[in-house]
Amino acid sequence: MVPTETKYHNEIEVERLWVTTALGKSVLLLMPFSLLIVLGLWNTEPHAQLLAWFTFSSFTHLFRWSILHYYRSRKHRLAANVNRYKTLVLLAGMVTSASWVLSALLFLDVNDPANVLFICLPPIIQAVGAMMTWFAYYPAVLMLSIPNGLIITFLLLHDGGERFLAAAITILILPMLSYYYTQKFSSMLNHVLELSFENATLRQESEEKSDHLETALENMGQGIAMSDKHDGLRMWNQHFSQLLASTDSRVHANAQLTQLLNSATPPVPTSTEGTTQYRLADGRVYEIRQVPLTHGGRVITFTDITSLIKRETALENARKEAVRANAAKTRFLASASHDLRQPIHALGLFFGELSERVRDRDTAQLIAQVDDSIAAINSMLNALLDVSKLDAGVVKPEFQPCLLADIFARLKAEFQPLAQENLNAVRFRPCRYWVETDPAMLERMLRNLIGNALRYTENGRVLVGARLRGSQVEIQVIDTGHGIPPDQLKEVFVEFHQLHNPGRNRQQGLGLGLAIVKRLGSLLHHRVAVQSSVGRGSCFSINIPLAVKHNPVDMAHDTRLASPSAALQDKRILLLDDDDSVLASMRGLLTRWGCKVQSARSHEEVMRQLSDCSEGFDLLVSDYRLADDVTGVDVARDILHRFGYRFAVLVITGDTDPERLREAEASGFPLLHKPVHPAKLRATLQHLLGKKMA
Repeated sequence: MVPTETKYHNEIEVERLWVTTALGKSVLLLMPFSLLIVLGLWNTEPHAQLLAWFTFSSFTHLFRWSILHYYRSRKHRLAANVNRYKTLVLLAGMVTSASWVLSALLFLDVNDPANVLFICLPPIIQAVGAMMTWFAYYPAVLMLSIPNGLIITFLLLHDGGERFLAAAITILILPMLSYYYTQKFSSMLNHVLELSFENATLRQESEEKSDHLETALENMGQGIAMSDKHDGLRMWNQHFSQLLASTDSRVHANAQLTQLLNSATPPVPTSTEGTTQYRLADGRVYEIRQVPLTHGGRVITFTDITSLIKRETALENARKEAVRANAAKTRFLASASHDLRQPIHALGLFFGELSERVRDRDTAQLIAQVDDSIAAINSMLNALLDVSKLDAGVVKPEFQPCLLADIFARLKAEFQPLAQENLNAVRFRPCRYWVETDPAMLERMLRNLIGNALRYTENGRVLVGARLRGSQVEIQVIDTGHGIPPDQLKEVFVEFHQLHNPGRNRQQGLGLGLAIVKRLGSLLHHRVAVQSSVGRGSCFSINIPLAVKHNPVDMAHDTRLASPSAALQDKRILLLDDDDSVLASMRGLLTRWGCKVQSARSHEEVMRQLSDCSEGFDLLVSDYRLADDVTGVDVARDILHRFGYRFAVLVITGDTDPERLREAEASGFPLLHKPVHPAKLRATLQHLLGKKMA
């Protein structure tokens, strides 16, 4: 921090000289001493010499007085030229001292005691007076006392000898004392001036801070007030006054804050520390915050949150509306999916039976085309089902060490023919990394990413590879397709959001592939990211942790199944579904596979048939949702409870409602989702009946 004397050096010098001018008016008091010298020496000295000296002495005194008076009346204008004025003051002291030195040289007579008194007394008085009045600028004091003291001392010793030794020493010591006390007085004055400037500075800073604080308080959007330890109102701003003015409460100095707040309509809560809400009759709402002060008293603020509450209410209503709309969308999709799956499921079963009956060279191509169409519909419905299952939380990952090379090999065999059809090239980089994941889910994620890349790339390239990133493996699917605009990088993961498909071409899917990838990534805790450049292509990546331990042995699943004739021949199967077309298609297909089929449309019909039949059945194939809010799970459990014999259960559902999916999964019975491909249905039946026989 800069010392005050250094910071205000020029201002202090100005004030020192101003003090000098204030005390220097006494300079005119020495003029009578000049007149006394003339009168005292009139009879002994030449008159012309006395008059000339008197004129010169009077001139020096008037010169000093005019300089002091001029500075005092023009202090602020001369502040910039303080050094020049100090020189003038010093010059005035020098001229005045010269007049007294001249009087000693011209008129001192050591043989006349009266003469010595007349000549020595005025310079001594002037030295003492200068010490008392001019101490603010002690160079001038030295100029007034030292020349006089030295000359008079010399003359007294030279002309008077030992007789004036004591007087000469006294006169010689006097300038030294003047210098000593002048410094003391000057230091005292300096200290006083420094304190004065410090106080002025502090007062100015305090006033500025007070003005700034007052300005800030008045321009705050809040009402604010502060009380002392006696609850007296010490400070408030205009917003606080306006707030209480609207409630007919008058704000004034020395008012009791609690009494003032209690008199409002309605009363303002005053006993609670922290935050409360205050509502006026006109609908405005204020947030009140009260903070106690350490020395007693408190600060209370009022913030108008009316618009904030309105926005929050609007946002909450919008959120509720969005939740309702989303729930309605989910219900609609679930209902539409169920209603669509029923006839498509029946269509697939009818077609399965038909293809086995009429398959020959002439119909092979037509059958393949119909099968592709049914497969496309199944793929779209299964995509909807996957989203619903993920939303329902019924999909549980099974983490295990997995060799990426195996997944890459299967995907390569699957997508290379498709890439060639689209005039694209797909390449898989060799990879020997083991990762910790659910292999089926990871393969599904990669299948969606590669399928998307090939779908939106024309006569280009798709590269699939993996890079080691510390303890993670980053799988990348890179294409040279259309690319994704920067503002769409997040939107592509939203359901039904598609780029470059304004006509909603079904061959390009429904826009659910990336949504499923994102959901599976969250479920597996695998980070999914995308980078893209429009016109150059995209790079989708999945980060997966490395497997700590793994078994390098290839654990291939044994997919061999018993022949249909051995596993399904003469098996008694009970069908339960409230849709006639589904019952007819299932009955026809199962009968062709050699099964003995019995069907029913309701719970009551099943119980009636079983009561009339003593043989029972081997397998119950039931729709999940039946009439009268009964489920296939309820029927299966009721049969087990009433009849007690052992049979296998297969539940087939067309529901995609998340709640229904959770209920079906929780039943513990095997579950298939409509539409079911005949081959998958046959494999499942063989598996269930094989387990029952075992």
